[in-house]
Amino acid sequence: RAGTVTTGWSRTTTWDADAANIAAARQFVALELADHGLDDAVPDARLVVSELATNAVRHAGSRFTVTVDVTGGAVLVTVTDPSSALPFPVHASPLHDSGRGLGIVAELSARWGVTPEPHGGKSVWALIAPAHPDGLGQGDGSGRRVQGPVSPTLRHA
Repeated sequence: RAGTVTTGWSRTTTWDADAANIAAARQFVALELADHGLDDAVPDARLVVSELATNAVRHAGSRFTVTVDVTGGAVLVTVTDPSSALPFPVHASPLHDSGRGLGIVAELSARWGVTPEPHGGKSVWALIAPAHPDGLGQGDGSGRRVQGPVSPTLRHA
């Protein structure tokens, strides 16, 4: 399948709140993207899902679900957990050993956000925009990424 990019698909998997499952979530996202010819999205998506899954394990302390949606080459990574506590970015000093995760997510994604789930819990999502044809990523000229083409409410049957 080398060189073939497939879009219009979604995959979901759920894990227990165990730190070892953060690596499993990274592998799940990487394999799904690579299997569909989206190798360029793998590094950013792996780091994004790692940060979001870490937050779910550390702060929600319960099972978490990872969903990867792809439409038009844009990758939407969503981590859902049953906690209603909403995450928020913090400014971590160089001396802090945590608190940088959502800042990393913001830098690597075209946009990110939190959607409260109707029956409790929340979904934290990040949109990884498709690469620009020149290989420099989608951006506004300053290196900052711009809004991508799909909605965080995108769900495939």
